[in-house]
Amino acid sequence: MKLNIKKKYIILWCVIIIAVIILPDIKMYYQQYKLRSEKLPERFLSYSTLDSLKDNDYEVLKIYGGFNEPVLQGNDSTIIIISGSRKESKDGGDDIVNKWYKINLNGQITDSLQYSYNSLNSTHSYQTFNDYIVDVDQNTYSNWIKDGDTIHYPYKNITENKIFSVSEAQKIIADKEYMYDDIIHSDTADNDYKYKLVVFKDNVWNYFYTEKNWTDYPAYKTNKKSIQYDVSTYNIDAQANVIKRDYVHKEKWNARSFWNLKNFSWGSGNGSGGDSWTGTSYFSVKMPKKTLYYKQPVSIDYPDGNLRDPFSYFIYQPKNGAYLLLIDTQNQVYYLIRPKK
Repeated sequence: MKLNIKKKYIILWCVIIIAVIILPDIKMYYQQYKLRSEKLPERFLSYSTLDSLKDNDYEVLKIYGGFNEPVLQGNDSTIIIISGSRKESKDGGDDIVNKWYKINLNGQITDSLQYSYNSLNSTHSYQTFNDYIVDVDQNTYSNWIKDGDTIHYPYKNITENKIFSVSEAQKIIADKEYMYDDIIHSDTADNDYKYKLVVFKDNVWNYFYTEKNWTDYPAYKTNKKSIQYDVSTYNIDAQANVIKRDYVHKEKWNARSFWNLKNFSWGSGNGSGGDSWTGTSYFSVKMPKKTLYYKQPVSIDYPDGNLRDPFSYFIYQPKNGAYLLLIDTQNQVYYLIRPKK
């Protein structure tokens, strides 16, 4: 009899211990169980990511931006996408590549331009402004955007040896479009410096120097060629007429176990926290000929179910055009969805 009572106590304590271990994680076990029962509908199994989309009529060209430059509207039928890369070379400098692509209404590249250099051998800083590609380090410009001319011409007038006063600089800028500034350090022991200001007016480029106490920066002029986006449509779900989120599939519950050692680290508060799911969103994209389909990762907040996409897009649709440009500004990537040739 005493033996049976002892066994009952042992069993009872085992149950209590198991309950103590399991109960703090009961939500985790429940969510994991639910996920196993939530099967992805068969029609979404064939979806691929946007950069690996396969279709008989359309293709996706992925272009890495690399530099913070806008998409330009070259003319009514042409946009210009600026790309670039920078990587460390064997000699310790950087190998830098700048590229420009002209794209027609069918999404095809009609012309391209590339400048490559090593930072140890030469200094360049290419920027676009209206119809020009300007190298503000070399004081040159190219007309390639408007007429395909790749030659870099020197600025028309250069005030090389004069340092203007602040009041003189203000008068010069008031009469011209202010584009760029740079601090020019000297080789003197006290590291004295001056400001280089680049301005533009009537197709003439100028730069001049002003003294180091210059602080009166006017607003930069907007590049007249840059495409302007509707900020309110940056959220994917605000663009259902073009991109529609058809389905969200939860795949993983992300909260840690209560007994995870990280939860007992100093200052953690002994709580798992950050409850959420990760999963996949399935989208449809309306193109002129047909609807295309793709997927991308998504995070889902617990318990409200708010969706957190790793990136969203500005959308550009040319008037009378056959392509769609998705601009992921956060990662500086362009997705050009275009008809196959």
